[in-house]
Amino acid sequence: MVQLKSKQLWVVMLAALAGVALLTLAVPRMKASLRFLPVDLAIEVYYQEREIPTRRILTLIGFAEQAIAHHDHYRYHDGLSFLYYLRGLDRYTPALERRPAYRESEAQAIETVKRAPAQPEAWLRIATVRSVLRDEPDTVIEPWKMSIFTGRTHSTLLVPRVEIGLPLTGQMDAEATAMLRDQLLLAWELKPVELLRALKQHDPGLARTRALAGNINPAAVTEMEARIEKVR
Repeated sequence: MVQLKSKQLWVVMLAALAGVALLTLAVPRMKASLRFLPVDLAIEVYYQEREIPTRRILTLIGFAEQAIAHHDHYRYHDGLSFLYYLRGLDRYTPALERRPAYRESEAQAIETVKRAPAQPEAWLRIATVRSVLRDEPDTVIEPWKMSIFTGRTHSTLLVPRVEIGLPLTGQMDAEATAMLRDQLLLAWELKPVELLRALKQHDPGLARTRALAGNINPAAVTEMEARIEKVR
């Protein structure tokens, strides 16, 4: 009887220790989640309204950094990367602070893909930052390709990939050229108006577009030529 009670006591003690261990692990994650909640909400609002939260962006960056301090998760690095990207993009950011903001966005995106490689948005952000800062073409093309490898049909990324890729056609190998052609034609199928706006800015005469896809899908290029001037 005494031996049975002793065994029961050990079971209770082990269960209690396991509960304490789980609680110890859960508390930092809960704190991180709560601290990151305003960041999630701000990013959601940005995607809806396309307005940069200028007055709050530094506060939000602080929240994201605190979340990472509580729980070093790739999602928090990705959010922090996006906030720094917005800070670099924001016209109210002092000129001397924009380049460091972009570089920090790049660094946090790299941390993201180190922890979770299948993140097409983060890979594209690395390529975008390097494109904005006029880095060497190879350093732009490689993460750009990784974005496609990890999310080829991600519809919201198609046009941005075309925007980055078109100016680099002269530096692309056959594989990258084929990938750009694929993204261009997918964007034409899924996001035609957005694509035409991008082409009007980056390839107004459609010379690069024609060279890229004219032999593969001449009908699509002909329609682009007919519609591009009508797009505002």
